[in-house]
Parts: sequence; C-alpha cells; structure tokens
Amino acid sequence: MHVVIVHPEQWNGGSDRCTVALIRHFVSQGHRVTWLTTMIDEYWKNHTFDGVEIREVGWKLHPGDWWSQNVALGWHMVFSNLNPDVAIIDHSASCVPMIKWRFPQCKILFYCHFPQQLVTPSRFFLYRWYAQLIGIVEEELFSQIDQIFVNSNFTATQFCKVMPNIEKNKVRVVYPPCDIDWIVSESEKPISRAQRARNEVYTFLSMNRFWPEKRLDIIVEAASILKRRGYNLRVQLAGSVMPHIPESRIYYELLQKMTEELDVSDMVSFIPSPSDRVKFQLYQQCDTALYTPPNEHFGIVPIEALDQRRPVIVCDSGGPAETVLEDITGTKIAKPCGELLAEAMLHHMNKRDWPELDTEEGYAKQRHRLETEFSTRGFCGNIDRAIAEMMGNLDISTTEPSAPVMETIVHQPIATEVYAKQQQKHPAALSRRAHA
Repeated sequence: MHVVIVHPEQWNGGSDRCTVALIRHFVSQGHRVTWLTTMIDEYWKNHTFDGVEIREVGWKLHPGDWWSQNVALGWHMVFSNLNPDVAIIDHSASCVPMIKWRFPQCKILFYCHFPQQLVTPSRFFLYRWYAQLIGIVEEELFSQIDQIFVNSNFTATQFCKVMPNIEKNKVRVVYPPCDIDWIVSESEKPISRAQRARNEVYTFLSMNRFWPEKRLDIIVEAASILKRRGYNLRVQLAGSVMPHIPESRIYYELLQKMTEELDVSDMVSFIPSPSDRVKFQLYQQCDTALYTPPNEHFGIVPIEALDQRRPVIVCDSGGPAETVLEDITGTKIAKPCGELLAEAMLHHMNKRDWPELDTEEGYAKQRHRLETEFSTRGFCGNIDRAIAEMMGNLDISTTEPSAPVMETIVHQPIATEVYAKQQQKHPAALSRRAHA
C-alpha cells in the first residue's frame, strides 16, 4: 500500500510526534511511505527516517499558516508522480479537494488536533478576513474526508460545535501516542521519587514550548507569590523556542524579563530546546510537573510526566482534564491564574506521597491505563482499523493488539473548591498578561 502523509512544519510538538509514529509504523509494516512537509526543524536532524521518502517542499510561506502550506503540499501531489492508496493529513483540510480530484480512488484520513478556524490567529486587518474565510469553507472540506480522528473528547466537542453537519459516525476520539520519545531516545526506565535521592529544594518542571497561549507567565507569578510568603522552591522552564516564529522568541524574552522584575531569577531557570535525553532527565529530577495552558486540545506533557511517575498540575479544561485524576495523579486549577497555581504548588510541596505514582502497585495501574489509551501501539492500531474499513477488502494486520476506539463522551471533572477561589486583581500582573 502507498501511504502519503501530509504534515506541514515538522517542529517538536505532539502533532509532530504523531507524524513520526505513523511513519515508523507504516514503514515497519512494509508499506511505501511518502512524507510531504514544508519544513523539518533542526531538532530532528540527528533522527533517521529509514524507509520513507521525504519530500520537503521548501516554499517561503508564513510559519504557522497551515492552510496555505497544505495547499502548497496538495499542489505538489497533483503534479507529482505519486499514486497513493491512502493519504493521512493533519492541521488543515485545504488540500483535500485537490487530492480527491487528482486521486479519486485515494482514501483520506484526517487527524484533527483542533478545528483550524478555532486556532487561526486573528492578527491584523486583512488576516482576519482570511481567518473568517477558513471558518466558512472548513466544514465543506471535512465533508469530503473519509474518516476523521480527533485527539480528545474536548476536541470532539469543539469540532461538532463548529461543524454540526459532519456525519457523527465519521468522527472518532483517538488519543495521540505519548510514548514516541521512548522509541527515538531510548531513555532510561522511569523511577519514582522514592527511588532516587530526595531534592534539597522542591523542584517544579514546566515542559512546554515558549508560546503566549501556554501561559507560562503564571508560573513566574506563582513563584513570586510563594517567595513573598517565605517558601523556598525551584522552577525549571524547559521547552522549544521556535526561532522562525516571532511570537515564540518574544514570549521567551518577555518571561526572562519578568523573572527579573519579580525578583525570582534565583528560583526560576530556563532550559531552551532540550534534547529528548535531557528532557527525561529533567522529568526524573523534578518533584512535580506543571502544565498551564487552558483549553489545551490534548496535552502530551501530562502523559509524559505521569509515565515518568511525577504528579502534574494542570488547568481544569481541555484534554488535560481528561488525563489527570484529581489528587490521585495530580491537581487541577479552575483557570490560569498565578494565585491558584501558587496554592496548588504549595499543596504539592506539603503532600509528599502520591501512592498511585510512588508505589510499584499504584504505578502498575497507571501504567496499564497509559499503555491502553495513550500508547503508540494503540494509536497505530486505531489507524490500521480505520484504513481497513475505508479500503473495504484490504486486510491490514497488526503485530500486537491495540486499544479500543474511544467513544465521544464529554467528561470535564470539576476542580476542587480550594483551587477555585476568585482571582485577585493585581494591576501589575494584569499589565504583564496584556503585554504577553
């Protein structure tokens, strides 16, 4: 079978790791795999993609504008010598009509990380008209797709809200693979905090790319609040700085300035663009992971942290609300707020034992859940079954049993009341948020 994967901008996020998982899976099954992309980040320069034909269409397009990038990749397919049986697309459905016209026999599977009309930035005047146009035509584009996967119940809810006319039986919730790093980095086995030397100072780790919507600023605020109360702690802000995108670089510099203004430079340190090996070393060294974006589509970081046996503090919205169990594997705050985060961080500093992560018996339960719902094996198994259904009589075998398809059931647990108190209005903090 000839599989073409259309994925613009290969950075180092959850969607990019989905692409890597798909490539390696289809190659391992002996299929011909062609990967179309507009850019591959330096992060992947040392990774080998044996058995895959990579076509990097190096057109000068606006970073993050997946609509125009997938149009460009679609045109490349139209005038190429490719003849795909299956096309797997993500980010934008803008290339679907071209592929359907040029390759009428080709089945299309779309992995929706979030509806593009909800993530396209408004930016300035002309771009707003462009973004509105995307919203108008996106539902029509998705109606031409054979199978649609979404990455969480939260995304499924938002998808059905903005595209109500799409057939519900075409939409499935399939969590993305979160153990891909073990494949590419061969990291060490996870160890609990009880199995390693205790940190002299309680250490929090944020593993997220530097981007305004990730709300890393509330971590700096929380550190400042706790310092004023007399607590000693350590905060590490690790993640990708995307040099091609001005918003990422500006936000990174703003956070550094913010630590100086709030006098927490002695507590907060920055680790830009860590390698896989360094990333998992940081997980093992920390006591609690922080994940602060609200309404995150899925959020791969909480799963990585739980896999590494570390409790997580997240916002009680979006995908993380589905993956973190309140006061069992972590804590949820009602909204992104420095005061609420400080309270949750203090709770973790006082709660030294997390049996579901620290003990072997408790971790075995969590590990089973992770392997069932969030593994590469389960993800690729769902892909295989969807393709087999689309192709009719095509038999696609998997080497191992995979996870069952998730039902689209919306479940948003409520954060405990202690972490949902009213946010205090600090003029300086509001000014910083507005600047961010």
